[in-house]
Amino acid sequence: MMKRATLWLSSIAVAALMAGANAQVIIYQTSFEGFATGSINGQDGWANGSGGGASQSIVNTFARTGSQSLFWDNTGALNSFYSVRRSFNGQAGAITPITPLEASVWIHVNPGTGADRLYGIYLTNSGTGTLGSTVLGATISGDGGFRAGTTWGATYSSTALYTNPALVGSWVRVVLRYDGTGGSAAVYDASDTLLFSTNFDTVSLGGANGTGTNSWNVNLGSDYITTTNRAGSAYMDDLRIWVVPEPASMVALGAGLVGLLGLRRRKK
Repeated sequence: MMKRATLWLSSIAVAALMAGANAQVIIYQTSFEGFATGSINGQDGWANGSGGGASQSIVNTFARTGSQSLFWDNTGALNSFYSVRRSFNGQAGAITPITPLEASVWIHVNPGTGADRLYGIYLTNSGTGTLGSTVLGATISGDGGFRAGTTWGATYSSTALYTNPALVGSWVRVVLRYDGTGGSAAVYDASDTLLFSTNFDTVSLGGANGTGTNSWNVNLGSDYITTTNRAGSAYMDDLRIWVVPEPASMVALGAGLVGLLGLRRRKK
């Protein structure tokens, strides 16, 4: 009887720990492998956004993982603001403070990019929204400035919340989170170590948590602060959008069961 109880507790502990690791719900992810080189428009649900989606292309010359990435070339005449977008269905109430929506992309701003050029990720509360409809977004400028906010303007016209020259010339991960009411924006270094984060009390992204079809979207884009020094280029890779439960409760449950298992063994 004791052996069966021990086996039962062991199985539950392992299951709890595995559940904490696997409970995430992947909505969409891509490293742009398998895309045809050239414009992303029309591929895998992607459509042109602001500025007709100009200045972007899928390339196979540089990538964080695999061999392909999304490249933005704003070194010449295409020096305004542009984006591409992809819409998603509502998550029917699955997004909560302990199970937040997270959208992240790795960005490599190339050295020599002007201080006024920006590259970023944006969420809108519409399936067809472009940069002007941003309700949560974050950008990196050519001088390593990190901007974020709940309007489009906050991502380009505000003062940088954090500045680090190391954000240029290496892969960094930009992360947006929405918890059903508020949200956050953060940037991580090439080793995926948190460098900076900021919180927002209110994020108007209700479409992501409803039951609608194509009710919200993600824009990847290129923007600028002023026209003074806005030439630049960047790569984006490994976009991931998911609903991720905080693992603490599952890990605690698993640890508690493992502890109980150890106690039973000592009593035996």
